[in-house]
Amino acid sequence: MQDIRSIKSQICRIGRIMYERGYISGPDGNISVRVDKDKIITTPSGVSKGFLSEDMLVLIDMEGKILEKTNYKPSSEIKMHLKVYQEREDVNACVHAHSPYATTFAVLRKPLDKPILAESVFIFGGYIPVAPFATPSTVEVPESIAPFIKDYDAVLLSNHGVLTYDKDLEMAFYKLEIVEFWAKILFLSSQIGTPQVLSPEEIQKVLDLRKDN
Repeated sequence: MQDIRSIKSQICRIGRIMYERGYISGPDGNISVRVDKDKIITTPSGVSKGFLSEDMLVLIDMEGKILEKTNYKPSSEIKMHLKVYQEREDVNACVHAHSPYATTFAVLRKPLDKPILAESVFIFGGYIPVAPFATPSTVEVPESIAPFIKDYDAVLLSNHGVLTYDKDLEMAFYKLEIVEFWAKILFLSSQIGTPQVLSPEEIQKVLDLRKDN
């Protein structure tokens, strides 16, 4: 089992960063970390992630059952996180945000499919899909992302936001940053002209760099 106290501190820190950068507003968004095979720490429902304290975080099992006495309820979107953990043994952290530029593409129901940045190709292969619309906080949400979980580390949620996940919280948040930056540059460059995508040869050169990392 990971050091729970350290994980809780990291969740609170990432929550504050997300809030300060405008990736979330009000009680939006949620964060979770798998600390053991069947134990998850999640942010609480109805609380601003910019003002989290460690005592607000909730320890649950893989079915969403609360394991420790608390005055808080787990995130209403925890079903989405649990679906990722069930499908991906290599994933130990999920971050969900409503960051403006990524969410703009989610509202348009447009995938991020323009390989305009080397980083977007290196990290995501130059493509992030859009899941069908699902009513928030229902089982529709995990069902909507299910087809994408195994092949992608980020998913845009139609008319909702973005979900990223990876081996640990630092990497999951790092991927959220890349998604938002990619969406921002694609949006802004489209206002000036036609963004020039990397050629197949250029894309392959970037992908080849993965072999060395």
